[in-house]
Amino acid sequence: METNLLLSKFWTRIWALLLDSILLGIFGFILGFFFQNYFISLGENAKLIGWSISLIYFSVLNSNINQGQTFGKKLMGIQVVDSNGNFIYLKTSIIRALILTAPFFLNGYKISGTSSFSVVAFVQSIIIFALGIGSIIFYILNKQTRQSIHDLIAKTYVVQDYRSSTITVMPKVGKLPFYILGGIFAIIICSSIYSYTSNSTIKKLIPLYEKLSQQKNISNASIVMNYPPMTDNTGTQRNIYTVVIKTKKNLKDINQPAYSIKNKELQETVKTFIESHVYDSDNDILSVSVNSGYDIGISKSNYELNISQPIYKWKEVYKL
Repeated sequence: METNLLLSKFWTRIWALLLDSILLGIFGFILGFFFQNYFISLGENAKLIGWSISLIYFSVLNSNINQGQTFGKKLMGIQVVDSNGNFIYLKTSIIRALILTAPFFLNGYKISGTSSFSVVAFVQSIIIFALGIGSIIFYILNKQTRQSIHDLIAKTYVVQDYRSSTITVMPKVGKLPFYILGGIFAIIICSSIYSYTSNSTIKKLIPLYEKLSQQKNISNASIVMNYPPMTDNTGTQRNIYTVVIKTKKNLKDINQPAYSIKNKELQETVKTFIESHVYDSDNDILSVSVNSGYDIGISKSNYELNISQPIYKWKEVYKL
């Protein structure tokens, strides 16, 4: 392939992305200031707002509409083009932006109506992980063209906006990134399947996770049990269970002593946990974290309440 393009340097492109991220972050902060309660009420779906904004930003500006340059690329003197050095059409730019931004905004995103342990969630997590880690691997190891996954799929290059009069040959993409990504991908799939099928603790906690996720005003939940158990000074072994929930309510005063222990979401979470009987002893530790805030991907705000104590003390507090 003959072209007169000069590929962008490694750090030039990194700095351009950083500048774009800062600009989007400032815009997201302004939106959060005015629409905080609305974003909180959306729960996980608030990320879709930030994703939409980012898609519009990268799709439009990286296309022929703005000569292949976001504000970051403009400042760093680079632009997006196709193999012939022409600016790409909006359709191609949208596809490129979708692949670039999906790992960031969809990482951990729970599709409505699906369980985090469902086949759909498993496939989603594998695809998002592959795109995310693949983008990094290709950008670092593909020294020949510096094309990441979104560039390869869209058949684009990021080049200097300076045009050389000398015709050069564009190098081919090396095979090393493909081998490394394929190996990592295979390891992740095998280890995930093994952990799910062989770990009895995960299976025991799934019903509890489902109940926690179904609580009123809860947008997300997670539960983890430490292994091996903790041994205290008396030689007694205790399991530590950590439950994290994200509420759709604005609880900015959640850490006030007079209010925190009375929090309804906290009470309901503790009650649900104790009634599940997944723990072995009342001496086991239950650590509960109640989070309130929003995350639109380009900006976020969070209030957090953390209380950790033995299960028998939780029973005393809430008379369970």
